[in-house]
Formats: sequence, C-alpha cells, structure tokens
Amino acid sequence: MNEEILRVSRLCYQCGECTGACPLRRVSKFSPRSFVYNLLASSDKEEISPSPSHLPQSTPSTFNINEQWNCLICENCYTICPQGVDFPALILNLRREGEEGAKAKEDILAHRIFSEIATFMTFFDKGVPTDFKGETDENSEYGYFPGCLDYLDLFMDVGVNYHEIGDYTVKLLNEIGIKPRIVSLKCCGHDVLYQGNYKIFEQLASYNTEKIKEMGIRKLVVSCAEGFLTFKKYYELEVAGVEVIHISQLLSERMEFSDVEKARNRAITVTYHDPCAMKRFNLYEAPRNAIKNSGVKYVELTHSKDNSLCCGVSGMMNCNDMSKALRAFRLSEVKEKNVDVLITTCPKCLSHFSCLKHESEKEEEKEMEGDGEEDTEGKSEGGNEYNFEIVDLSVFLGRLLELEELNKSKIRRRKNG
Repeated sequence: MNEEILRVSRLCYQCGECTGACPLRRVSKFSPRSFVYNLLASSDKEEISPSPSHLPQSTPSTFNINEQWNCLICENCYTICPQGVDFPALILNLRREGEEGAKAKEDILAHRIFSEIATFMTFFDKGVPTDFKGETDENSEYGYFPGCLDYLDLFMDVGVNYHEIGDYTVKLLNEIGIKPRIVSLKCCGHDVLYQGNYKIFEQLASYNTEKIKEMGIRKLVVSCAEGFLTFKKYYELEVAGVEVIHISQLLSERMEFSDVEKARNRAITVTYHDPCAMKRFNLYEAPRNAIKNSGVKYVELTHSKDNSLCCGVSGMMNCNDMSKALRAFRLSEVKEKNVDVLITTCPKCLSHFSCLKHESEKEEEKEMEGDGEEDTEGKSEGGNEYNFEIVDLSVFLGRLLELEELNKSKIRRRKNG
C-alpha cells in the first residue's frame, strides 16, 4: 500500500477542518475529507491492518480517483489539520504512482508547453537564460537562480514583463551589497513534480544539485515562490551545505529606505497575496516586512497567510471555469481594499491574476467599440473592476528605488546648476 495512504488511515478522523479551509470547495464539490474517506474505503482492507474503528467499512460507489487532479495542493488543508495529515503529500504520491489517471491529467493540463520545455532540458546540457542586468561576481557565495522567466515571456501573453523580475532582483541584491552569480540551472521541476512526472523531476533535480555543488554556491537566492519551495523541500541542498533563500528574506533584513523616501511612498496603498508555495515554510512576514520598510501604506487581505486563497492554478493545470472563479473571488477581495498595487512573489500567481485582469480589460474594450446604446446595468464589470496594478515584489521595490535615484539625480543637477 502507498505509505502515505497508510499514514492517513491512522491519523484522519474525518473532522472536516480540511474541507472548510479548501479554496476549491468554494467553487466545486471537491472535498479533502470526502476524498480521504472514499480512498480509504476503496483501499484493500487487508493492507490497512489493524483497521481503525473510525474508518468506513464499505466502498462508496461514487468515488472517482481522478478527482486527485482537481486538488490545487495549496497547503490550506495541511496547515489547519489538527492531526497533521499531509494531504498534499498524499495527492503527490497518488499522482506519482497512479497510471489510470494519466489520461485525466492530459485532459486538464492547461499549459503543457512548460512541461515539454522541462522535459527537453533533460536532453541538453544547458540551463535557463541568464542575461540579466546588474553587477555580478563569479566568486560570490551567493547564487541567484531566476527560474523560467524568459520562457514565461515567450508563451504567456498577459501583459506582464517577466524578465524585469530578474533585472530588478539583481539590482536589489546589488543595493544591499550582494553581487551574485547568476546561475544557469535547468527548470527546478516544480510543475512536472506536481503533475506526477517524477522521472523528469529527478533528472532535473540531479543535474541542478550537481551544478550547484560544482559552482561552490553556499547561498542559493530565488525570487520565485515555487522555486523556493522546490529547492528547499524536494532537493537535498541543506545536506550539501547550501542554504536556500527567498529574495524577500534578504530584503526584509537589509533593504533600508530613508525617512524622505518613506514619506514619499506613503501615498501608495498596497496589499500582498501569499503564494501557496510559501505556506509550507510559513514564509509570511519577510515579504510583508520588505514592503512595509519602504514606507508604503499596507493593508491586509481578508484571507491571508495560512488562510490565503489560491490563485486557482497549480502546476500549470486546471485552467478552467473553477480556477477562473477562484481568481475572480481573490481579486474581488483586493478590490474591496481599494489599493493601488497587488504584490506577490510567485510568477504563476502574477500570471493568473494578470490574465483575468487582461481579459476583463479586453472585454471592456469590445463593449466600448459597440454602438453604446445597450443598457450596461447588470453586466459583469470589465477592466475597471481591477483598477490596481499587479506586480512582483522585486519589481515593486525596484521601481521605488529607481524613483528615488531619479529624485537624487534631480537634486544633484540643482546643486550643480
């Protein structure tokens, strides 16, 4: 029997806390509690020995194992479970070991091009593009891995410049006194892992681990939330003496703004969306502190930290009506806070939120091109609904830094004038 199923059979007492915390439950009938109940009931009873008295003794006829592909692996169920049941690990193990669900996965896989790129990388001795601006040092103990930003630029037309995330991250590292090496690793393997393709993930992880060791990197800095989770949880870098650091951790500790800068920035109101990938290691305060240290006015979303809502898409899968409904619900929370900027630290969250915003703006443009005579009352709101900017943390802070540099240059010109 799957080791995780056996563990769940001993721990889960069907309290339902997981279902109450599941974002997907808001838009579908998916329930972690029901999934566990039905999975255990359909498992070989002889393998669950001794059979706990609280487990069901018959197999529900409605159970469909392919429901595993609907799970967002958002960690909400894990963080709230009083018994410590690792439902995300159960789902990953089922995807890894199950063959019957392969067709179901292929049917819902939204952005298969990124999985294909990751697979192609296993055949070639070449990593991701690393042409980013900023000062670097090939002897630095800090290595910065930008992730697959340039590939997102190639295939995601949602009004986002992904490359500038890397540019601004290097700029910010320079600002706090770090000249990193930009590391040309292969894809970290997050998506193929979440899609159950463990063979490809192991190949990517093996190559990347050896590359990091060869370069002598001791501190691997990432700006991508999923990269942070993957390197820290699913690689064995700590054993090799390599510390995995998210850029927000460094910025929250070292990035300083003057009183003048803080006073200027108070005119900006922002909020922050917690990516699911940050939840496993409770990385909540570092990005918030990095934002607050700039002096902007910060407001918290209704659902945040452990209770934050997923952007709706996991491992580049499930881009459907349910995921769109989750994105719309999340952005409606942002709208309620009347902010200027929504900040996140995950390129996928940035993509999916920007996609909905971009789509709504196009719909509004189409309506404006019409004859203008139809009654707009009761229509779904268009681009004006999301009249806030959606940006990555590094881009947001980097732009603030550039604004201050511009002001400093103006002051110098006046003094010299």
